[in-house]
Amino acid sequence: MIRMAPLGAIPALLRELGVAPEPLLRAHGIDDLEAFKDPEATMPFAMAGRLLKTCAERTLCPYFGLLVGQWADTGALGSVGLLLRNAPDVITALNELVVNLDLHDRGATCFLEISGNDAILGYEVYVHGVAGIDQVSDCAMAVGWNIMRTLCGPAWLPSEVRLRHDHPLEIEPYRRFFNAPLKFNAEHSSLVFPASWLAQPTQLADPNLRQDFLSRIQDMRTYADQSFREQAYKMLVMLLGQQRCTREQLAEQFAMHSRTLTRRLKDAGTSFRELHGEACHEMARQLLRDTRRNLPSIAELLGYSDETAFNRAFSKWEGMSPAKWRKQTQT
Repeated sequence: MIRMAPLGAIPALLRELGVAPEPLLRAHGIDDLEAFKDPEATMPFAMAGRLLKTCAERTLCPYFGLLVGQWADTGALGSVGLLLRNAPDVITALNELVVNLDLHDRGATCFLEISGNDAILGYEVYVHGVAGIDQVSDCAMAVGWNIMRTLCGPAWLPSEVRLRHDHPLEIEPYRRFFNAPLKFNAEHSSLVFPASWLAQPTQLADPNLRQDFLSRIQDMRTYADQSFREQAYKMLVMLLGQQRCTREQLAEQFAMHSRTLTRRLKDAGTSFRELHGEACHEMARQLLRDTRRNLPSIAELLGYSDETAFNRAFSKWEGMSPAKWRKQTQT
């Protein structure tokens, strides 16, 4: 999922470029244009990619995503954006963006790296097979540029902008907006800038407002983490039944990188190993109690290397072998 607010310029841009927005948006499941103004409204990440791709094709504007992103800044990120705006310095703000982006965008991850004298703020989509991924990345880079200007002021400029897609036929819109050297076919879309900016105090930060938004983000995180633990557990049970239950496969179901999954589970007070064990335990009990599967078959279904490994794990859970537990439950 992704919040719709950063895409709020789409209706106006469509009109400006000669395309009626209502029919196009309805075709993508958006019946109410006011949804773009609702800070809580969301859409599937893949839908956002398809929408931007269609807009680019219908308007004959290959840099449509870039135009959309130019109109969004920290305000489009809701409480997360307001938290960034009121951070004491730039590095605190960007670290909070990295940690909390999943509250806004569940289809991609943001990263901050230091390489020598350079800081690199990047954006990477992890949803497989997303149409319009280049439009999404262009939009994200424009939003990132605006966020940096909000935090640092008008003196900030990147030393290089890296974009993951091919060199466009029309490069001038990119030069005009980013006002920096451009590199295409990059591994990740990112903004490169002097690392000295990270120590700069943010513009117009209010410590009192920051405490309010910290509390709000914590409430959002607590709710999200509690819900996420339950969702992850249910998804693990389903994946176990399909015999494809790795950390990476679970992360793919939530359209996130495995590192993001690990952090989300940690925030929820658990881990992949712990949840995987709970899911195996519950499914083992169910299979032993409700089916006639033999022990080697159950061991294979749950992903154990052999029956001995399954017996050892089950004995830790129940204090007895699976054969003995099955016999007791059936008497």
